[in-house]
Amino acid sequence: MTRYEEYLKDSLYKISTLLNDSNSRPILFVGAGISRRYIKSPNWIGLLEYLIEANSNKKYPIGYYTQERMDNLPQVGSLIATEYYDYAWEKHSESLFPKELYSFTHSRSIFLKHRISEHLISLINDFFIENHPYNDELEALAQITPHVVITTNYDLLMEHIFPNHSPIIGQQVIRARESTNYGHLLKIHGCVSQPSEIVISNEDYSIFMEKQKYLIAKLLTYFMEYPIIFLGYALADENIKSILSDVSEIIKSDDDEPVSNIWFIEWQENDISSDAKPSTDKVVDLGNGKTIRINYLLVNSFTELFKSLQQDINKEPVNIIRELENNVYNIVKSKTFTNLAVDRIDFKAITDINTLAKHLGFEAIQDMKNTEKVNVAGLGNLTNPEQLLLQYPYSLNDVAINMGLDRWQYLNPIIKTIEKETGYKIKQETNRYHVDREQGSGRAANHRYSQEAIELFTKVLENKSYEIYDILGNLIASTQKEIEGHIEIY
Repeated sequence: MTRYEEYLKDSLYKISTLLNDSNSRPILFVGAGISRRYIKSPNWIGLLEYLIEANSNKKYPIGYYTQERMDNLPQVGSLIATEYYDYAWEKHSESLFPKELYSFTHSRSIFLKHRISEHLISLINDFFIENHPYNDELEALAQITPHVVITTNYDLLMEHIFPNHSPIIGQQVIRARESTNYGHLLKIHGCVSQPSEIVISNEDYSIFMEKQKYLIAKLLTYFMEYPIIFLGYALADENIKSILSDVSEIIKSDDDEPVSNIWFIEWQENDISSDAKPSTDKVVDLGNGKTIRINYLLVNSFTELFKSLQQDINKEPVNIIRELENNVYNIVKSKTFTNLAVDRIDFKAITDINTLAKHLGFEAIQDMKNTEKVNVAGLGNLTNPEQLLLQYPYSLNDVAINMGLDRWQYLNPIIKTIEKETGYKIKQETNRYHVDREQGSGRAANHRYSQEAIELFTKVLENKSYEIYDILGNLIASTQKEIEGHIEIY
């Protein structure tokens, strides 16, 4: 195995472990690089150049604007929007733009945004996964079941890849109650389907930045609890730096350790040398003396990454789960069951799991055809999944809940304390505290924990003396604490 292959394997294992430990689906944060790769959409400066050239009344080429305003592309957007406004009204009798755009209800930038929509829609009309040059990547991406997809892109690529995720566009991301629920596509900079919501000019960005604090507050749960995967961005992207700056005020970041649930994926066009071992984390300069350290992965192809993000062997319909979540919310918030727009189930009629699945709209659960085999030293092979779950019934998130902790991330300092004090790496092998039930075929790792793990972690948290035993009950490490008191995990 080459150095880069080892680097990639280790990084993807960490990502799949993150998904398993958090006991949740990933949040995909998708930037312009993804659209450039799959539908050849332009970058920001390329889009502005296209818009200038598409104006038959253009005054100057792109260099005129960028020479003066290169450090502030939203200002360039405002200048071009003004030129489109003048052009549209000068030619209003020629029907160059739809009649409704001339209404007083639209801002002066609507003509520019309409032209952006036309261009990006023309690109997506030529997009098909089946015969795409990156077919393997796209099919692997489409098999991911993200909790939500958040994007700053205007185009409809994500709608094609995740057709069952319901779009919420622009300001509605902040206003809509369901925007933090499962199965949505949050288009925070607008969408070609609603051109008026597109964020392109200096005025648009000013409004967006004013409301970004509300957006981050609404999405706080994502950044605290869910795996966040950034795709198609550059580390220097001002949108990302701005969002991470707000996040850094909420999430405690250790200078020596990256934020455990945030991964930044960078794509490199050129082949990566087999001898290369890129960095596993990056420090992002947020300005004003602030930094944040995040996990980092460099790839030349997204295929293996996307496979590592797949969690469901049998994918449940996204729309059904989303509807179920909405129905549960309606029941909980309602003062009465009268006039609820949900179908209630008579639980007396529920005699088994298949009946419940049928009522909820899922296919009946089939008998398991393949049993999992896990070798546990001293105990032989456990071939029955129920046996495995009896001995290791908890995910890392379950362990945290049983210990009265808010989040699974708080267990990382505890596990690191054990390694530092005893040299014992609990998550690296199957033992009496932990098992990794790998699912293979690029699927996520499946870490499970025993009741003994909870007891051990609790002692470490309370800074008490503790012992570690092997699977046969032999003592392999111990500590003696003279002063008890909780270790620092927050």
